[in-house]
Amino acid sequence: MEFVINQQMLKSVSVTDGHTSILGSLFYAEKEAFSGVKRIAKKVMHDVELVFGYAPQASTDRTKLGRTAILYGTVDYSPMLHELDEKKRIDLSEIKGKREVFLFQVINDPFEGVEKALVIAGSDKRGTIYGLFHLSELLGVSPLVDWSDVKPRRKDSFSLSENYQYISKEPSVRYRGFFINDEWPAFGNWTMKNFGGFNAEMYDHVFELLLRLKGNYLWPAMWSARFSDDGPGLANAELADEYGVVMGASHHEPCLRYGEEYKYLRGENSKYGDAWNFITNREGIIKFWEDGLKRSGKFENVITVGMRGEQDTSIMGKEATLADNIELLREVIKTQNQLIKENVNSNLSVVPRMLALYKEVEPFFYGSENTPGLMNSEELENVILMLCDDNHGNLRTLPTKEMRNHKGGYGMYYHFDYHGGPISYEWINSSYLPKIWEQMSMAYDFGVRDLWIVNVGDIATQEFPLSFFLDLAYDFEKWGTSAINKTDIYTMQWIQKQFVGVFSEDDMKKVFELLTGYTKIAHNRRPEHMNADIYHPVNYLETHHTLQQIDYLLDIADDLYKFVDSKNLPTYFSLVYYPAVGNLNLQKMWLLTGKNHYDAKLGKMEANRLADQIRECLKRDRELVEQYHTIDNGKWYGMGLSEHIGFTRWNEDECQNPIPMHVLPANKPRLVVSVDGTDQQSEGSAWHKNKVYLNDFLQPDIEEASFTISSLSDMNADFKITCEKQWLMCSKMNGSLDGKEKTMEVITVTIDRSTMNDDTEGSIVVEMPCGICTIIVNASKNDFSELPNMTFVETNGYISIEAEHYFLNKEATNQQGNVNRFQVLQGYGKTLSAMKAFPTTEYFTVEKDAPYLEYHFVVQEAGVYELELYRQPSNPVSKDSTLYCGIQANEDDINIVNTLPEGYRVDDNNWAVGVLDNIHRHCSIINCKEGLNFLRIYAVSPGFVLEKLVIYPEGKKPANSYLGPTETYYVGKCLTKYNR
Repeated sequence: MEFVINQQMLKSVSVTDGHTSILGSLFYAEKEAFSGVKRIAKKVMHDVELVFGYAPQASTDRTKLGRTAILYGTVDYSPMLHELDEKKRIDLSEIKGKREVFLFQVINDPFEGVEKALVIAGSDKRGTIYGLFHLSELLGVSPLVDWSDVKPRRKDSFSLSENYQYISKEPSVRYRGFFINDEWPAFGNWTMKNFGGFNAEMYDHVFELLLRLKGNYLWPAMWSARFSDDGPGLANAELADEYGVVMGASHHEPCLRYGEEYKYLRGENSKYGDAWNFITNREGIIKFWEDGLKRSGKFENVITVGMRGEQDTSIMGKEATLADNIELLREVIKTQNQLIKENVNSNLSVVPRMLALYKEVEPFFYGSENTPGLMNSEELENVILMLCDDNHGNLRTLPTKEMRNHKGGYGMYYHFDYHGGPISYEWINSSYLPKIWEQMSMAYDFGVRDLWIVNVGDIATQEFPLSFFLDLAYDFEKWGTSAINKTDIYTMQWIQKQFVGVFSEDDMKKVFELLTGYTKIAHNRRPEHMNADIYHPVNYLETHHTLQQIDYLLDIADDLYKFVDSKNLPTYFSLVYYPAVGNLNLQKMWLLTGKNHYDAKLGKMEANRLADQIRECLKRDRELVEQYHTIDNGKWYGMGLSEHIGFTRWNEDECQNPIPMHVLPANKPRLVVSVDGTDQQSEGSAWHKNKVYLNDFLQPDIEEASFTISSLSDMNADFKITCEKQWLMCSKMNGSLDGKEKTMEVITVTIDRSTMNDDTEGSIVVEMPCGICTIIVNASKNDFSELPNMTFVETNGYISIEAEHYFLNKEATNQQGNVNRFQVLQGYGKTLSAMKAFPTTEYFTVEKDAPYLEYHFVVQEAGVYELELYRQPSNPVSKDSTLYCGIQANEDDINIVNTLPEGYRVDDNNWAVGVLDNIHRHCSIINCKEGLNFLRIYAVSPGFVLEKLVIYPEGKKPANSYLGPTETYYVGKCLTKYNR
């Protein structure tokens, strides 16, 4: 007989005078259970009600249970589980002593009156909680049910087979959680309006979100909040402890004292003194820490140690030496360890502690050649060493093989939100799952497995990447290094959790397109980092194609918006529509601004139409925020308040909205011809430039290209087009523009190579009021089929190669017999994908165990060429500021090059450009021979991720662009159309 929960059984149970009917209760609320577990059980009971429409009942008396029951408890804290274990109905030895594990098992006749029971047994408090929430997930309840009001699909019945048994795994990472940060103006206004402060009523929702996502660790809001005072009092900390949430504090909040506390307690007459200075106010600071440990040390914490200056600054002045800083920090940690011994636990080795190697603390840990750092010091024994990304999603130093023996283990502080240089990003989600996977899976491979914390800013709109981050931390075996290119699968599963029953399968595929599409565009450039000068307005049509993609995604978003019913609209709006449309609309506004500025400088009347569209985007931005603040009775009021337009500095000071340019019309009919994808233009006058060149057809895969005729005045202006070659065809041969309603005409040019004979050049003549423009059309009929597939051919002065389009991916075997190989990271790059060498932890030796990628290409002339490598902006995994690869052209020697600039460091200008552009470019010199050449790129350093290669004659760099030149022709490439 199966274990069944159905509507009928729940509907039939009535309550009269506080007593359930003869059918009995479903949940057994054992008196001995942890109070936090009981609170979670009530939430799960509410989940059951949401699914079936009727509330289940609970009883503390097993004789009042129905024939079907749910029994939950925690090992060593449950007489009921102990009894079932002794009767051999369950086997607790399978979970006993494990961390955060649960047994989920259907049994028969657990005790009199109960015929079938579902037993949920946790190895510890969190194990039981995860087990209870596992039932909710099996019922189809999203982990975002409370936070985002995701409504589960109604069911008539739910069943488990009579022999069903499931034992969960131990979480891959010990401490997994998020940091509420940069919480003003958004999160702060939200919690003030909805809860009256940063109190326990608000944190109840945050803790539930964390636990449903299988996290266990939290850094609370701290810009103005005091977690241990705002509950009110200790209510926040007590609630966290009740739920089994492990509390921590940020990198500059040691000894369980939150950043704002000292500001409120300091003063001339304060026992804590009036200076956040361990040198001048040692006793006051020690007392401050001591009282924090006495107050909160009884709860479950990871205690931050170390010390930074006030307001997240360095601890000592600029005049202090490295040795001075190291010795001060050593003394600070030594003192803190003693305080923890005295006030928390005399056995220091069992107290979880963490030192964040953040910003200037990192060099204090490593030291220098002449000054030993804190590495391997006794003060840090058993302390988790928390490493950090560069605040923009790129890991910094990682543990070497020798360092991985550190007893305390390692953590990682990662960012989905950041308030700082070079430019902040705090508004809506702009994180990309393939990037998170690539960086955090590498962190795990390097031994960072004890603590993962991610800065989610205000939480709102970060639910999608946060879910992935915590699932990756919980079950790395499922989603980590071995699950290469599985983020699309994860995304689809996440969508199904939120929207099954809301959208059809086809519409959920549209949600998938929207989520992956907008986050890829944000990956290319975060919305806060956009301005009018990022994408080139004409070269390679990169702005045009990006606008096409944005409009396609916006149409999807609006179609889904119109379809979704009013009950589920707030969920769709907050989780998908607002972050997607907000991001895309802002990107569109800046792309239009770039086009507007470009056209205005050429006098094109189209600039005025673009200016109107820019205003519409700005209006739409404000409407979106307003709708976000009012939807669902103002549930998200305040969450959209972060500044996000036109940063000129790292913060919002001097932020600037787009500046639309307007054009005053010329005083006579004038037109201009532009070759699309290039910056060529001509008005056709005989004494000025009257020839332009259309070279798209030099690439054998191109069958369609275009040019544009634009108005320079608001008077009617006619044009006439003639083609001298039969193999060239234009979509229109004549027309007229008025400069008002019709400011431009795109003329599509197609080619019929079958009728070219030996021709390689043709012309298109455009007659305009002020002259004649001749478009010289260069074309190639050769498909180079005599060359092997995947051979790139220079046809227009350069070659551009997407990294995954190699000729050969050569594996290598190391001394242990393991295979080293480049793998494709699908969707990862700014344009197509990327290539990364695995194992991710290895340093490879060229011509021994280094894998390489081989590219074949043909150039027309022998000589010196420049090779530009486009790479993910990885930082070195070691502190030597180098990231090497090997480059070999033809039979030349292999050149081992550092792909980072000399002296590169995080926070310098090269780094700043890289994290904003989300690319690093490295240029090398190679020698090429006329005809066929080969190029090999060898993996050497960990973290080398290659996205694109561009090859061109020395000194003849291709036209400037943000995404780089679009990929050029290779043998076997499919036919391409440049669609307008």
